[in-house]
Amino acid sequence: MGATWPSASALDTRHCIITAVTSPNAVFELRPPRLSTALYAASLVVAVALVLFALTTGGSPLFTVVFVAFAVGITGYNTATVFSRVRGHADGSLEVRNRLTTRRLQRADIDRVMVGRQAGFGSVRRVELLLKDGATLHLVATETLPFPGQRQLEQQAAELRQWLGDTSTHS
Repeated sequence: MGATWPSASALDTRHCIITAVTSPNAVFELRPPRLSTALYAASLVVAVALVLFALTTGGSPLFTVVFVAFAVGITGYNTATVFSRVRGHADGSLEVRNRLTTRRLQRADIDRVMVGRQAGFGSVRRVELLLKDGATLHLVATETLPFPGQRQLEQQAAELRQWLGDTSTHS
């Protein structure tokens, strides 16, 4: 009655990528890179420690309030970034959850998929959607540093293009 699984040595884990898709009709899901999630966890621990330190040292009340507000704001921003995602559904809709908004698009709303960057030297790169109405929608879930995440970013853009049925490359 029990299922037999191949031994760990029989599995080729170099080519196996498992993405947790929570919706039953989701075709694919793009999430922030693991490095971003790990850095978020580390920053959360540091933020909590610094807030506790600021509250227990008995410093100036004004400084303590400003410091705690700043720490909560930065932590909230990072939390929203880590929970951002892009999910393509079998019905042709695309759910884009960015930091503060969730937007649902149809395939027909999207003109093309591009790889873009924020302004400035050393800025993050991300996948962007050019919509038929001329607007550009940044996909926060795909944000990565310029050099190390370039290959993953191109793979995410290719996956999104494939879902859209657009095999051309736009950068």
